Amino acid sequence: MVDTGRLTWPVQRRQDFLRIVVYITLATALIFIIDIITPLGVMIWILYLIPLFLTVYLSWKYAPLLMTSVFILLMAASLFLSPRDLPIEYALIDRAFFALILIIASFFITDYVANVEDIASSEERYRSLIEWLPEGIVVYREDGIAYINPAGSRLLGAERGENLAGRDIIKMIDPDFQAIFRQRIDQAAAGARMNLDNVRLIKNDMSAVTVDMFLGTVFWDNGIAVQIVMRPA
Repeated sequence: MVDTGRLTWPVQRRQDFLRIVVYITLATALIFIIDIITPLGVMIWILYLIPLFLTVYLSWKYAPLLMTSVFILLMAASLFLSPRDLPIEYALIDRAFFALILIIASFFITDYVANVEDIASSEERYRSLIEWLPEGIVVYREDGIAYINPAGSRLLGAERGENLAGRDIIKMIDPDFQAIFRQRIDQAAAGARMNLDNVRLIKNDMSAVTVDMFLGTVFWDNGIAVQIVMRPA
Protein backbone atom coordinates (compact mmCIF):
# COMPACT_ATOMS: atom_id res chain seq x y z
CA MET A 1 0.00 0.00 0.00
CA VAL A 2 1.20 3.51 -0.68
CA ASP A 3 2.53 5.18 2.42
CA THR A 4 0.16 7.81 3.75
CA GLY A 5 2.63 9.46 6.07
CA ARG A 6 2.95 13.06 4.98
CA LEU A 7 4.52 14.30 8.20
CA THR A 8 7.63 12.16 8.46
CA TRP A 9 9.52 14.87 10.37
CA PRO A 10 8.38 13.86 13.88
CA VAL A 11 9.47 10.26 13.15
CA GLN A 12 12.88 11.47 11.98
CA ARG A 13 13.21 13.53 15.14
CA ARG A 14 12.80 10.44 17.29
CA GLN A 15 15.28 8.44 15.25
CA ASP A 16 17.90 11.21 15.45
CA PHE A 17 17.44 11.95 19.16
CA LEU A 18 20.91 10.94 20.36
CA ARG A 19 22.68 12.59 17.44
CA ILE A 20 20.88 15.89 18.02
CA VAL A 21 21.64 15.71 21.76
CA VAL A 22 25.34 15.33 20.92
CA TYR A 23 25.19 18.33 18.58
CA ILE A 24 23.47 20.46 21.23
CA THR A 25 25.94 19.38 23.94
CA LEU A 26 29.00 20.08 21.79
CA ALA A 27 27.65 23.44 20.59
CA THR A 28 26.78 24.49 24.15
CA ALA A 29 30.19 23.48 25.50
CA LEU A 30 32.02 25.28 22.68
CA ILE A 31 30.00 28.48 23.14
CA PHE A 32 30.60 28.42 26.92
CA ILE A 33 34.35 27.97 26.47
CA ILE A 34 34.56 30.81 23.97
CA ASP A 35 32.43 32.99 26.23
CA ILE A 36 34.68 32.59 29.29
CA ILE A 37 37.85 33.43 27.34
CA THR A 38 36.43 36.55 25.70
CA PRO A 39 35.76 39.89 27.39
CA LEU A 40 32.37 40.61 28.91
CA GLY A 41 31.59 43.19 26.25
CA VAL A 42 31.81 40.62 23.42
CA MET A 43 28.35 39.10 23.00
CA ILE A 44 29.40 35.51 22.32
CA TRP A 45 26.48 34.25 24.40
CA ILE A 46 24.07 35.22 21.63
CA LEU A 47 25.26 32.03 19.89
CA TYR A 48 23.19 30.03 22.41
CA LEU A 49 20.32 30.59 19.98
CA ILE A 50 21.90 27.93 17.75
CA PRO A 51 21.62 24.96 20.18
CA LEU A 52 18.27 26.32 21.33
CA PHE A 53 16.80 26.02 17.84
CA LEU A 54 18.35 22.56 17.50
CA THR A 55 15.96 21.43 20.26
CA VAL A 56 13.19 21.62 17.64
CA TYR A 57 14.49 18.26 16.39
CA LEU A 58 14.17 16.54 19.76
CA SER A 59 11.10 14.47 20.55
CA TRP A 60 10.78 15.83 24.09
CA LYS A 61 8.59 18.94 23.95
CA TYR A 62 10.10 20.43 27.12
CA ALA A 63 13.64 20.30 25.75
CA PRO A 64 13.67 24.01 24.72
CA LEU A 65 12.68 25.09 28.25
CA LEU A 66 15.25 22.81 29.88
CA MET A 67 18.05 23.98 27.59
CA THR A 68 17.08 27.61 28.16
CA SER A 69 17.58 27.05 31.89
CA VAL A 70 21.00 25.52 31.21
CA PHE A 71 22.00 28.41 28.95
CA ILE A 72 20.98 30.99 31.56
CA LEU A 73 23.06 29.20 34.22
CA LEU A 74 26.07 29.10 31.88
CA MET A 75 25.64 32.78 31.05
CA ALA A 76 25.54 33.57 34.76
CA ALA A 77 28.72 31.56 35.34
CA SER A 78 30.58 33.18 32.44
CA LEU A 79 29.58 36.58 33.79
CA PHE A 80 32.11 36.04 36.59
CA LEU A 81 34.64 33.97 34.62
CA SER A 82 35.06 36.18 31.55
CA PRO A 83 37.71 38.94 31.47
CA ARG A 84 36.15 42.29 32.39
CA ASP A 85 36.32 45.06 29.82
CA LEU A 86 33.26 46.95 31.13
CA PRO A 87 31.44 47.33 34.45
CA ILE A 88 29.76 44.12 35.54
CA GLU A 89 26.47 45.97 35.97
CA TYR A 90 26.25 46.63 32.22
CA ALA A 91 27.21 43.04 31.42
CA LEU A 92 24.52 41.83 33.81
CA ILE A 93 21.87 43.96 32.11
CA ASP A 94 22.91 42.68 28.67
CA ARG A 95 22.75 39.05 29.74
CA ALA A 96 19.47 39.49 31.62
CA PHE A 97 17.91 40.99 28.49
CA PHE A 98 19.18 38.12 26.34
CA ALA A 99 17.98 35.59 28.93
CA LEU A 100 14.50 37.05 28.50
CA ILE A 101 14.83 36.62 24.72
CA LEU A 102 15.86 32.99 25.24
CA ILE A 103 12.84 32.34 27.45
CA ILE A 104 10.44 33.87 24.93
CA ALA A 105 12.04 31.93 22.05
CA SER A 106 11.83 28.68 24.01
CA PHE A 107 8.09 29.15 24.56
CA PHE A 108 7.58 29.75 20.85
CA ILE A 109 9.60 26.64 19.97
CA THR A 110 7.70 24.54 22.53
CA ASP A 111 4.38 25.69 21.11
CA TYR A 112 5.54 24.97 17.54
CA VAL A 113 6.71 21.45 18.42
CA ALA A 114 3.41 20.75 20.20
CA ASN A 115 1.47 21.87 17.12
CA VAL A 116 3.53 19.65 14.82
CA GLU A 117 2.98 16.67 17.11
CA ASP A 118 -0.76 17.33 17.19
CA ILE A 119 -0.91 17.48 13.38
CA ALA A 120 1.08 14.25 13.10
CA SER A 121 -1.21 12.56 15.62
CA SER A 122 -4.32 13.74 13.78
CA GLU A 123 -2.94 12.51 10.49
CA GLU A 124 -2.13 9.11 11.98
CA ARG A 125 -5.70 8.80 13.28
CA TYR A 126 -7.05 9.81 9.87
CA ARG A 127 -4.78 7.31 8.13
CA SER A 128 -5.94 4.50 10.45
CA LEU A 129 -9.54 5.45 9.78
CA ILE A 130 -9.33 5.35 6.00
CA GLU A 131 -7.31 2.14 6.10
CA TRP A 132 -10.31 0.39 7.70
CA LEU A 133 -13.08 2.02 5.70
CA PRO A 134 -15.09 -0.42 3.55
CA GLU A 135 -15.29 2.20 0.77
CA GLY A 136 -12.45 2.56 -1.67
CA ILE A 137 -10.45 5.78 -1.19
CA VAL A 138 -8.22 7.07 -3.99
CA VAL A 139 -6.12 10.24 -4.00
CA TYR A 140 -5.52 11.19 -7.60
CA ARG A 141 -3.14 13.73 -9.08
CA GLU A 142 -2.13 14.53 -12.64
CA ASP A 143 0.78 12.08 -12.44
CA GLY A 144 -1.51 9.24 -11.34
CA ILE A 145 -2.75 7.56 -8.17
CA ALA A 146 -0.92 8.99 -5.15
CA TYR A 147 -2.70 6.84 -2.57
CA ILE A 148 -5.27 4.06 -2.46
CA ASN A 149 -6.59 2.30 0.64
CA PRO A 150 -6.98 -1.51 0.93
CA ALA A 151 -10.69 -1.44 0.05
CA GLY A 152 -9.89 0.52 -3.10
CA SER A 153 -7.17 -1.93 -4.06
CA ARG A 154 -9.53 -4.87 -3.65
CA LEU A 155 -12.21 -3.06 -5.61
CA LEU A 156 -9.80 -2.60 -8.50
CA GLY A 157 -8.54 -6.16 -8.33
CA ALA A 158 -5.07 -5.45 -6.93
CA GLU A 159 -3.43 -7.38 -4.10
CA ARG A 160 -1.37 -4.42 -2.87
CA GLY A 161 -1.65 -0.66 -3.25
CA GLU A 162 1.80 -0.51 -4.83
CA ASN A 163 0.43 -2.26 -7.90
CA LEU A 164 -1.72 0.81 -8.57
CA ALA A 165 0.60 3.59 -7.44
CA GLY A 166 1.27 5.98 -10.29
CA ARG A 167 -1.43 4.44 -12.47
CA ASP A 168 -3.74 6.82 -14.30
CA ILE A 169 -7.19 5.97 -13.00
CA ILE A 170 -8.76 7.60 -16.06
CA LYS A 171 -7.30 4.80 -18.17
CA MET A 172 -9.01 2.29 -15.88
CA ILE A 173 -12.40 3.81 -16.67
CA ASP A 174 -14.54 2.27 -19.38
CA PRO A 175 -13.79 4.22 -22.61
CA ASP A 176 -17.41 5.34 -22.81
CA PHE A 177 -17.03 7.12 -19.43
CA GLN A 178 -13.51 8.54 -19.81
CA ALA A 179 -14.40 11.91 -21.36
CA ILE A 180 -17.01 12.82 -18.75
CA PHE A 181 -14.85 11.42 -15.93
CA ARG A 182 -11.89 13.57 -17.04
CA GLN A 183 -14.20 16.58 -17.04
CA ARG A 184 -15.44 15.77 -13.54
CA ILE A 185 -11.85 15.32 -12.30
CA ASP A 186 -10.96 18.81 -13.58
CA GLN A 187 -14.03 20.26 -11.88
CA ALA A 188 -13.20 18.51 -8.60
CA ALA A 189 -9.60 19.78 -8.76
CA ALA A 190 -11.05 23.29 -9.10
CA GLY A 191 -13.00 22.84 -5.84
CA ALA A 192 -16.30 21.28 -6.90
CA ARG A 193 -17.84 18.29 -5.10
CA MET A 194 -19.95 15.87 -7.03
CA ASN A 195 -21.31 12.34 -7.38
CA LEU A 196 -20.85 10.02 -10.33
CA ASP A 197 -23.15 7.01 -10.44
CA ASN A 198 -22.72 3.70 -12.29
CA VAL A 199 -19.15 4.24 -13.46
CA ARG A 200 -17.62 1.17 -15.10
CA LEU A 201 -14.05 0.40 -14.07
CA ILE A 202 -11.73 -2.08 -15.77
CA LYS A 203 -9.97 -4.07 -13.05
CA ASN A 204 -6.42 -5.46 -13.15
CA ASP A 205 -7.72 -8.83 -14.35
CA MET A 206 -9.60 -7.02 -17.17
CA SER A 207 -12.98 -7.75 -15.62
CA ALA A 208 -15.39 -4.87 -15.08
CA VAL A 209 -16.94 -3.47 -11.93
CA THR A 210 -19.58 -0.75 -11.63
CA VAL A 211 -19.12 1.76 -8.84
CA ASP A 212 -20.62 4.96 -7.52
CA MET A 213 -18.11 7.74 -6.91
CA PHE A 214 -17.87 10.89 -4.84
CA LEU A 215 -15.22 13.39 -5.96
CA GLY A 216 -13.80 16.29 -3.97
CA THR A 217 -10.67 18.36 -3.49
CA VAL A 218 -8.03 17.35 -0.96
CA PHE A 219 -4.66 18.87 -0.02
CA TRP A 220 -2.02 16.22 -0.51
CA ASP A 221 1.77 16.37 -0.34
CA ASN A 222 1.93 20.17 -0.58
CA GLY A 223 -0.46 20.33 -3.52
CA ILE A 224 -4.06 20.01 -4.62
CA ALA A 225 -5.34 16.53 -5.47
CA VAL A 226 -8.71 14.88 -6.02
CA GLN A 227 -10.07 12.43 -3.46
CA ILE A 228 -12.31 9.76 -4.96
CA VAL A 229 -14.57 7.68 -2.74
CA MET A 230 -15.82 4.50 -4.45
CA ARG A 231 -18.38 1.88 -3.52
CA PRO A 232 -19.94 -0.91 -5.58
CA ALA A 233 -23.08 0.28 -7.35
